[in-house]
Amino acid sequence: MGMLDHKNSNNTEKQSLKRGPQVVVKEQVARNNIVTDSETVTLPVNIRVDNHIRNQISALLNLGYGTSQKELVKNLVDKTIEELPENEKIRFEKMYTILEQKDAFKNI
Repeated sequence: MGMLDHKNSNNTEKQSLKRGPQVVVKEQVARNNIVTDSETVTLPVNIRVDNHIRNQISALLNLGYGTSQKELVKNLVDKTIEELPENEKIRFEKMYTILEQKDAFKNI
């Protein structure tokens, strides 16, 4: 029970801790002041495909549908996005924005 005795060796009560001044927020910062839609990061990444898809990309490049694999894939993605119904385009833009923000936060 000695550990529960809150008196020091002189049998006087221990003084309670003195707390510092109350912390008050002077200016609240809104999330929109920190995160902007214009923050983008470009990183090199790889997409795994099988040999058949790779060969199809190479054949399209040989036919002149692009100057690089990157350009060809970008054109195909853009074409797919253009063909989306309006409600799917809205969903796509929201998902795309979230993923872009995630990349930006990872590389801050």
